[in-house]
Amino acid sequence: MTPPPSTPSDSLANGSGERSNGDSDPAWRRQLPVQTAGRILDGDSAITRANRPDVHRIDVVAFSELTADDLDRWEQIRALTDDFRPPFFAARFAAAVDAVRKDVLTAVLRAKDGTPQGFFPFHRVGGVGVPAGRFLNDAQNVIAVPGLNIDWTELARAAKVRAFNLHAIVGCDPTWVTRYHLQSVQAFRADLGHDSEDYLDRLEHEHRTIGKQGQKTRKLGREIGPVRLEMDCRCPEILKQTIAWKRAQYQRTHILDLFLPDWTRDLIETLHANSLEQPGRQADLPFAHEGFSNDSLRGICSVLWAGDQPVATHIGMIEQGRLHYWFPAYDPAYSRYSPGTALFTEIIRAATSHGIQCVDMGYGEQPYKKKQTGTTTQVVHGTITDSRWHRMAFAAEARMVQALKRVPMKEAVKRAIRTIKPSAGIKKLK
Repeated sequence: MTPPPSTPSDSLANGSGERSNGDSDPAWRRQLPVQTAGRILDGDSAITRANRPDVHRIDVVAFSELTADDLDRWEQIRALTDDFRPPFFAARFAAAVDAVRKDVLTAVLRAKDGTPQGFFPFHRVGGVGVPAGRFLNDAQNVIAVPGLNIDWTELARAAKVRAFNLHAIVGCDPTWVTRYHLQSVQAFRADLGHDSEDYLDRLEHEHRTIGKQGQKTRKLGREIGPVRLEMDCRCPEILKQTIAWKRAQYQRTHILDLFLPDWTRDLIETLHANSLEQPGRQADLPFAHEGFSNDSLRGICSVLWAGDQPVATHIGMIEQGRLHYWFPAYDPAYSRYSPGTALFTEIIRAATSHGIQCVDMGYGEQPYKKKQTGTTTQVVHGTITDSRWHRMAFAAEARMVQALKRVPMKEAVKRAIRTIKPSAGIKKLK
């Protein structure tokens, strides 16, 4: 079930309980720095820490209360830093989550004159702040102007939570790791440059699995039917089939079904339909087209066909030439052809012609990501809190999960747990 929305009175958090909106003065637009050639510039001079405004107050409001100017400011701040390029930092992603859950709160970090200097969308669950979109969100942080001091203690106080439990912090300040005892995990992406076919050639030479895929794909074409890629399928039935295949995969592998709650399926459909009621700073484009280099965030569903049979599909997000590789799936009937790998290689082969310069695989050290990508980064995870007891409880739970992963016959244990309680771990999605 979708949690009930927070009331406006619960979400306001400056001293007087009143929300002060400094956006009526358009001067903040002229104050915003722009990024050029990798530097942060303000007019003709580089910005220094000395002239960056500090956080004067933090307003916490329902996402639906943000104005068009707020969302415009959000995207302009986001554009200043490469760390915020993943689509999970987009205002449209938060808008899509709020459209299906109705409970996204946003901390707005303001300068003394009311100018927004940062935004942080989150849910308040059981007195803890968690990322907007829960475990469907693969990248988190405060979307802030470069160099802004983020005081998590003040942020938690404003948000009325005792901690923020975050599982994929991008662009983490090193001091946070030490202070909050955070851990790191690798994240992967394929930076394709201007010739994705050349990138694929290099993958084929470096990784045996990718190198042999061409033979399997040609065999698929001979035995089942001509192979073709539909990069941007707009068919709702194909979208539903992809979700069904993915859910079946979760069941086969005895892990939590991310599509068990209604809101997660609704989120995928909302992003794919690209029909958000919230102002997302773009005109909706609910139709397929060839180039994605200028697209604002929207959902995408790619299909590998063999004749008239869809054999593998992928649900992702596309934004300004960056494809987030999110939920790949395939028909197990064609598993001998490695259809998932076939779909990925065909997407890479066609990427440049579609204006795609980067395929982001997100965090998580699954072996297939290492074979398919060439750029490795780090994301950080853990609980951000000044409460020693909360940190100890969080750490104990994490140790228990890791211990279960190391037990002998862990697959049998996972199968037994999932059989007894199919929704085990569902709190990650509530």
